[in-house]
Amino acid sequence: MNDELKPWSVTASRITYEDRWIRIRSDDCITADGIVVAPFHVLDYPDWINVIPVMPDGRVLLTREYRHGRGEIVLGLVAGSLEPGDSNTGDAAMAAAQRELREETGYEASTFVKLLTSYPNAASHSNMVTSWLALGLNRAGEPSFDPGEKVELLFADLAAILGELQSGAVIMQSMHVAALYAAESWLRTQASEGLK
Repeated sequence: MNDELKPWSVTASRITYEDRWIRIRSDDCITADGIVVAPFHVLDYPDWINVIPVMPDGRVLLTREYRHGRGEIVLGLVAGSLEPGDSNTGDAAMAAAQRELREETGYEASTFVKLLTSYPNAASHSNMVTSWLALGLNRAGEPSFDPGEKVELLFADLAAILGELQSGAVIMQSMHVAALYAAESWLRTQASEGLK
């Protein structure tokens, strides 16, 4: 590790935009070398979760929905932000994963496995994303979408989806891709340990 790396100092900070989706914090900073970086804009999002539901037959449940940033229908995972009520249960990320799985798919899971926690973009985002594997699925009812949300569900073979991602036939959000590879690794490890 390089001991010369040091955090920047913040000399001033202000909220330059805020609504229910995002808060933009504008910081005036000085690097360890004395270089002024001002303003530096930080996107303060709530922490996020991703969920990879695995059906009893091994297929994964994916979503398709319109993503306005790209202006496209995009294949992805059950995902969402942590909400204030999620912290009432102890593990807010797991509570959010359970809630989003139920809302977006109508399924519940008997087991959630934490796959990984990562930074969506540590350069300019303040949040983290936790990815979960959902096992022991059962249909609990109909999905309950947020206003403006419409999600199509599809079942897919995980190896086939990973192959399509590698070939470029499918493009997904990068955090979803990382979660899918983590799920594949976890499932492969479990299968090999089951053979011992």
